[in-house]
Amino acid sequence: MHITPSLRPPEPPLYPSRRDALRRWEETEEWSCAYCDASFGQMVVAEVDHVRPLAKGGVHAWFNLVPACAACNRLKADRDLSDFLSETAGESFTGATGTDTQ
Repeated sequence: MHITPSLRPPEPPLYPSRRDALRRWEETEEWSCAYCDASFGQMVVAEVDHVRPLAKGGVHAWFNLVPACAACNRLKADRDLSDFLSETAGESFTGATGTDTQ
């Protein structure tokens, strides 16, 4: 019996490694930070972030992972996405507010 390979690409593993996640995102158009939209390159390092943190019941699966720059990943830490977004609204990632008060 001859089995022909499927024409569909293989499904990614349910629990991807960091390397697999970064490689998959790099091959798609999703190669920028999910939070600040910074493009990854020599000056902006790509990391894997859990949208719902593991510390708060999130899981390490594709649907809970996004590419994030190191600055956003550190700022978000183990906060829920809604908390992170509301707490950082109007701030740059150097800690300055969006309005100039000089």
